[in-house]
Amino acid sequence: MRIKRIPIIVFILAALVLSVLIVPSSVQAKPRGPSTGNTASVVTCHLPESNAEGLEILSNYYPGYWWDHTDLTIAVQAHPNASEDQLEAIHEAIATWSEVLDKCFDGAITLTDVTGTLKSEQKAADIVVHYVPRAGGVVFGGYAICGDHGCPNILVRSDLPPSLDRDPYEPEYLGWVTLHEIGHALGLGHATNLLESTDLMGYGWPDLGDPVLSDCDIDALAFVFAWLFEGSDLHPPAEGPYDCSLD
Repeated sequence: MRIKRIPIIVFILAALVLSVLIVPSSVQAKPRGPSTGNTASVVTCHLPESNAEGLEILSNYYPGYWWDHTDLTIAVQAHPNASEDQLEAIHEAIATWSEVLDKCFDGAITLTDVTGTLKSEQKAADIVVHYVPRAGGVVFGGYAICGDHGCPNILVRSDLPPSLDRDPYEPEYLGWVTLHEIGHALGLGHATNLLESTDLMGYGWPDLGDPVLSDCDIDALAFVFAWLFEGSDLHPPAEGPYDCSLD
């Protein structure tokens, strides 16, 4: 994983990253078209085009790393010293994914923030984001630890070790990290042209331009949830990577 302006690169699984994202201000609906043999036919929105060649599918590497239901819940467990701005950034990242999923899949896949509800509901959430300011030292800014049909351990951090004498990440940047890690939790791996892509799931930012939550990201999720759109029995995603040229 890359830490900006720090000459350390560490890769842990396929889920570690610090990322920057441009989220579309609105998600435009498009009519559902006839099946054409690719996932784009089930997507009901327009998102910016991706420059990723393909996206890895995490269940191909980690068995059970896929969802067998579509009404997903997510909760935030934050360090007691988290500021209001930091918490707002994390929850805005969740809200962004929630809006995109709802509009792009016409309500067929949902992501509900259950933070602040009953403790039992928060504990049982499908995805749990842990904000731990100094987690990971200089190793990672975000880390999604997922398993068999669940992702209870997304770690996001904001503070580098004091010895580096660097300011904490801005709340906006913390939100970007959260957006990327939720992408992993949903089942997306990294862009296959990792260092060249400015896709949300790539590492080409910010040197090569502003990254985006893209059409390929959402179409790859349709690939991950293929059993839903096929109307078939539950089954893991097919072998990836998902080819972004199919969009």
